[in-house]
Formats: sequence, C-alpha cells, structure tokens
Amino acid sequence: MSDEIEPPWIKYPGYPPADPFWRQSGELWFALVWLPHWQSLNVKQQADYLNKWKVPDVWRDFYFDQAFQQWLCSTDE
Repeated sequence: MSDEIEPPWIKYPGYPPADPFWRQSGELWFALVWLPHWQSLNVKQQADYLNKWKVPDVWRDFYFDQAFQQWLCSTDE
C-alpha cells in the first residue's frame, strides 16, 4: 500500500486552483492532508510527483510557478 496522496486535481477534479471550493470545502483537505505530503517531498520527488500525476497547466502555473508564488506571497503583506 502506498502512502502517496493523490494531488488535488485528481482528488477533486473540476475544481481549478482559484475556485472558491479551495477556500471552503477543500481548504482543510488541502492544508492538512495534501500540503504536508507535498512539503515532505524533496525537489526531485516533487518533480517526479508532478510528472507522474500529469499536473494540468492551470495547476502548474498557479501553484508551482516560483515567480507567481513570490508575487502571491507579496500581496499578503
């Protein structure tokens, strides 16, 4: 049995990353289940994970683009 967690685009298909679902019903699962799993992976494992689970462009651009993430974090200040 694998302890790998399905990514959000597989677990909850039809909900793009900016959908209100991720601020309502999906937020706890994302924050407490998937994100800790993702953060436990090293850089190579993260790249392998994204390739294995065929990350859609909308997810890649929103969550995995470093420049976008830096901008997003700067808007929280």
